[in-house]
Amino acid sequence: MDFFHLPLELFDIVILIFCCFIGAAISTTVGSGGGLLVIGGMSMVLPPTALLSIHALTQSGSGLLRAFLFRKSFFVRFFVLFMIGSFIGYILSIYFLISLPEYIMKLSLGVGIIVLNLLPNLKFEKVSNLLIVVFGVITGFLTMFVGVMGPLIAIFLSSILTKRHLIVGTLAWCVSFQNFGKAIIFGGLGFDYTPWIFLILLLILFSYLGTLTGKKLLDKSSNELFKKILKVVILILGSKLIYDGIVLM
Repeated sequence: MDFFHLPLELFDIVILIFCCFIGAAISTTVGSGGGLLVIGGMSMVLPPTALLSIHALTQSGSGLLRAFLFRKSFFVRFFVLFMIGSFIGYILSIYFLISLPEYIMKLSLGVGIIVLNLLPNLKFEKVSNLLIVVFGVITGFLTMFVGVMGPLIAIFLSSILTKRHLIVGTLAWCVSFQNFGKAIIFGGLGFDYTPWIFLILLLILFSYLGTLTGKKLLDKSSNELFKKILKVVILILGSKLIYDGIVLM
């Protein structure tokens, strides 16, 4: 098979490139939000059977590059415990066959994100290892069905961390590796990435360019401004999930 094969029309590819560039810039600037923009753009042009798989691998590659840029600014203990929990969540999603309708998951997640985001000064003075693992289990399970866990992880991280670079860096490590694990599972379940590999690499490249743009904006912002923008973005994302859930009812 021709490695440089592109399985979509040029206009559709331009849409994906634009969404990945802007999505990566948003995720780097405010810590969250880009993933939902990307999956929204992908849902317009990709077949439903390929959507979550391609989104997972693209966001994994994009996130790994962002994680590398923030390799000196991330909460290592949180990341390790979070991924242990995520692995357990993957197993539960595969073997326990808990099949809630997608609209219920999206409605519940959207309402939960908005409620948590609006809680005044949500702060954890001390977070136990067990709580981080449990949080990883929940998001690891949900990401297999909903696809976007960044806003929920961002809320949790912003409640225990104050420095914006540390929040963005830790989020990048968590989301990228969680998506990578999900991509591996989808491949193991039978999805063939081969026809899509060049397109995925192209989208990762433009995501990286968006990441560099977003990092410049992040460096110029303040912690206070960062938190305010993050709250607004998460409210929008939560509302979008609720809307999607209502449409699917």
